[in-house]
Amino acid sequence: MQVGEHIGGRYVLTCPIGRGGMGEVWAGLDERLDRPVAVKFLRKLEVPQDEREIAVKRFRREARATARLEHPGVPAVHDLGEHGEDLYLVMQLIRGIVLADHIAEQGHLPVAEAASIAAQICSVLSAAHTASLVHRDLKPQNVMIAPSGVVKVLDFGVAALLGTAETSRLTATGRTLGTPAYLAPEQAAGDPVGPPADLYALGCTLFEMLAGRPPYQATNAPDMLRRHLHSPIPIVTEHRTDVPDDLAHLLFCLLAKEPTERPASAVEVEQLLAPFVIAGEKRLGE
Repeated sequence: MQVGEHIGGRYVLTCPIGRGGMGEVWAGLDERLDRPVAVKFLRKLEVPQDEREIAVKRFRREARATARLEHPGVPAVHDLGEHGEDLYLVMQLIRGIVLADHIAEQGHLPVAEAASIAAQICSVLSAAHTASLVHRDLKPQNVMIAPSGVVKVLDFGVAALLGTAETSRLTATGRTLGTPAYLAPEQAAGDPVGPPADLYALGCTLFEMLAGRPPYQATNAPDMLRRHLHSPIPIVTEHRTDVPDDLAHLLFCLLAKEPTERPASAVEVEQLLAPFVIAGEKRLGE
């Protein structure tokens, strides 16, 4: 891909904005509608031959999963197509900062800001779970904060559609999907996952916002998975003393090893976070 390249007869690439192991994301312009867009590519020839078919199916599923979620916290999907050997997904261009970068810059976030971001993520998760989707890879790298403060949840590429056989077909590669530092114990064990796995990942993300580091530290992926499965649940107030006890308790429940011991839903978590957001707003207004 290069600056000025035309895609699908209507999109012109303007600058690269991200790259992963099997693809890249560009900012572009939809010349037909004269609006900025983000164009995400899957570079099929960069995917190992034995994984290519599954990678293509996951990419197409990301398009479908994201398109079916009509929520202000999910980028709008505009188009899906092929460009030579590559697949592309055209989405709403989100300007802002990645949550992982924001945490790295700040060290840790104010309690009210962390609670507000977590509550907005909950709203997206609630919409996804209502649509029978489980994100399965929620982490600070997949959360974008717009200049207005609106939170966008990105990358539904490994989302699971509950109640279908599609998930088992697309995960039969012997690999654990998701990112080790944010995997729920049941996901780390390779067991079926549901909405509680997303709540666990939310807990890991909230812990990182408050403590400046994920709940568990490890030097390699297998050790990280063992820590999620067997290590004691960390206490956020041992890393930061100004976190309210009720918020620390909620975080402890989100990180419960057993899915049934976590809060019942993203809606419930959003409601439990609301007092900390309101308290922060009151302090700012004083």
